[in-house]
Amino acid sequence: MLRASLLVLAVGALLSLHAGAGSASPGSARIVVGFTQQGYAHAAEVASTLDAQVVARLPELRAEALLVPVGPETALAALRADPRVRYAELDGHVHALRVPNDPYLPTQWSVTKIRAEQAWDLSTGSARVVIGVLDTGVDPRQPDLEGKLVAGYDYVNNDQDASDDNGHGTSVAGVVAADSDNRIGVAGYCWACRVMPVKVLGADGTGFMSALAQGIIWATDHGARVLNLSLGGPGQDVTLTEATQYAWLHGVLVVAAAGNESSLAPDYPAALPNVLSVGASDRNDDLYGFSNAGARVAAPGENSSTGRGGTYVSFLGTSSAAPVVSGIAGLAFSLVPGVTPAQVERALESTAAPVAGVVSGRVDACAALQALAPGLAAPAGGPAIGSDAQPGETAGGKTDSGSGVAKRRTKFMGGSLDPGKTKSIVVVTGVGLLQATMKVRSAGRPAIRLRLLAAGRVVVSARGRGAARLRARVGARTYRLLLSSNSRKPLRYTLTVAYPSR
Repeated sequence: MLRASLLVLAVGALLSLHAGAGSASPGSARIVVGFTQQGYAHAAEVASTLDAQVVARLPELRAEALLVPVGPETALAALRADPRVRYAELDGHVHALRVPNDPYLPTQWSVTKIRAEQAWDLSTGSARVVIGVLDTGVDPRQPDLEGKLVAGYDYVNNDQDASDDNGHGTSVAGVVAADSDNRIGVAGYCWACRVMPVKVLGADGTGFMSALAQGIIWATDHGARVLNLSLGGPGQDVTLTEATQYAWLHGVLVVAAAGNESSLAPDYPAALPNVLSVGASDRNDDLYGFSNAGARVAAPGENSSTGRGGTYVSFLGTSSAAPVVSGIAGLAFSLVPGVTPAQVERALESTAAPVAGVVSGRVDACAALQALAPGLAAPAGGPAIGSDAQPGETAGGKTDSGSGVAKRRTKFMGGSLDPGKTKSIVVVTGVGLLQATMKVRSAGRPAIRLRLLAAGRVVVSARGRGAARLRARVGARTYRLLLSSNSRKPLRYTLTVAYPSR
C-alpha cells in the first residue's frame, strides 16, 4: 500500500489515494469500465460475460464500477480488448492517514491575512450559493453549521444520511461556511453560503475513487456551484478526470488540496487542468514545509474550525487551505451570480500576493471580489452585493445638500427577511450622523434588531418590536448595517438609512 507523509493538527488530514481492489474478496477485483457511446448500451452484456456485479453506475460518464470474480489482470485484459470499452482501470482507493503534530492554539490570523473582513463589506455570501464538501460527511448537530446544510448523499453506505463519523469533513465545512456573527464558535469564509455534504469516505477515512466521481456528478447535478476536494494522491485516474470535466462543463468550480508530501508537484485531482489547486501558506506568506509546491494558488493552511459534537479545533494542512479558497469562491458567485468558474479562477489568480512555490500566489479575498465587480465594490449605501436580496426587493436613494450643510445621502429600501437570517447592507460614509429606521410591514410586532459594524465589530445596536431606530456618529469609512429578527415567519419591511456622503 502506498502511504503519503501527512501533517495533521487536531482533526486536520489530507486524504491520499492509491490504486487497489479495496474490500473486494481475494481473487476478485473492483474495476471501473468506461464504455464507448455505442458500447454503453451493451454494458449489462459486458458485465454478464465476466460474471461481474455492478456496484456503482456513472451514466453521465458512460461508466460503471464492476466487482469481477476473477483476478484483476485477467479482467482488465478482457475488458481492454473489447471494442465496446473505452478504458478499464482499477477502482482507486481513497484513505486518510494521521501523523500527530505539535498543537497550535486556535487562531484567526488567516482572516486578516487574506483581507476577509474587507471582502465581507462587499458580500457575506448568499444562501443561493451552495458549496459541496466531498469528504467524510458533515456533523449536522455542530452548532456553527446548524441550518447551513442542504440535502446531501452518502456514497459509502448508499443512503441520504451524510453525517460525519470521522471529523475531517466537519472541519472542512467549518472553514468554508461556519455561521458567523452568531456569538459562538468561529467565522466561516462565506457566511450565508450553504454546504452540501457528500460523503465519499467512511469512518476510517477510506473510500473508492468511483464513489468520489459519483459524488462530483451528484453535487453538480443538485445545484452546487463550488466543490471542495480536500483529498489527493499521486495517481491520475480517468474516471475522476472525466468527472471533474463534467463539473467544469456544467459551470461548477472544483477546488482541491495540493497535498502534504513536500513534493514539487500537486497530487491528483489538484493537478488536473479543470481543478483549482491550493497549497498551504503560513502567516509570513511562505509555503509550509509539508505543502506540495506547484499549485496555482496558496491560502492560509492553519484555520480555526468546527469539530464533531460541538467542538472546535485548529485545522492545519492543505486540506485546511483548500476550503479557504472554496469559501472565497462562494463569495464571488454570491457577488456576481453570472460569473463562470474560469472568471472566478482568473480573479483569484490575478490578484494573489506573491508566494514562492505556487504559480500565482496567496489569495486576497477583497481584491478578487473587486476584480470581478470593479463598479460594484464598496457601493455607496446600497445593499451588500450578494446579501440575499429577495425577488422584488427595491432600493432607492437621493442626495440632499444646502448652504453650509454637509451633503447627506438617504436610502429607501423594501424587502423581506427570512426566519433566522441576517441581511447585510454596506454603507460608505463621511463624517457625521448616521440614522437608520426599520419598520415591519407584516402582521404582528416581532422583535427586530439593527447593528452597525465597522471592521467586523459592533459600533452600536438598536432593538424594537415592529420597528427599530439606530443613531450613530460615524467617520469616513465603510460600515455594515445588519438586519435581523426572531420571527418564525418571513418579514416584509421598509428601511431608511440617512448618512453623510463623502
